[in-house]
Amino acid sequence: MPARTPILDKERWNCTAEELAEELRSFVNEMSSFTPEHFAQIKFHLLRQYGLRKESRNEFCEVSIHYDFCPKCDFLYSAKECLLWYRLFGLVDWKLLSRAPPCIRSAFRKKSIKTVTNFLTKASLIDPPFYKARSAPSCKVMRRWGYCTEDEYCREMETGSTLEYIRARERVKMNRGTLPG
Repeated sequence: MPARTPILDKERWNCTAEELAEELRSFVNEMSSFTPEHFAQIKFHLLRQYGLRKESRNEFCEVSIHYDFCPKCDFLYSAKECLLWYRLFGLVDWKLLSRAPPCIRSAFRKKSIKTVTNFLTKASLIDPPFYKARSAPSCKVMRRWGYCTEDEYCREMETGSTLEYIRARERVKMNRGTLPG
């Protein structure tokens, strides 16, 4: 949760961030979930203009993130619908992927961030907010999706789990005597 409460632009909103959060809390309690657009249609009086524009939507999402409402959003981590989706890319870098299977690196290059994030979350390498990874993608799935570029370490894996890749890599290097230390 960001330390500083988001500030809403007074030209776009008829309320403060705290008032918006209270309205959103009430909405979520009543409806059990939300989308920014549906909320704005019902609570149109909070906006100075009709409907959400890009800037007001982003401000709305910042309030939702700050007050932990995102798990109730139907667009959570949906591409181009969620600010947090874009933030996933900021959590992942090539250094993190240096020991990942080639299929995970390929998925990253092709911007399949959920696939990469599922792997990194299950491998305990990142911990994105509100993100619940189902499971690390299997080798079979990665092959079916066209990400598989099997290397010598993949061939040494005993299961179809991409999480086994790091152990297989270390095992191959130990057998060669090239593992440092």
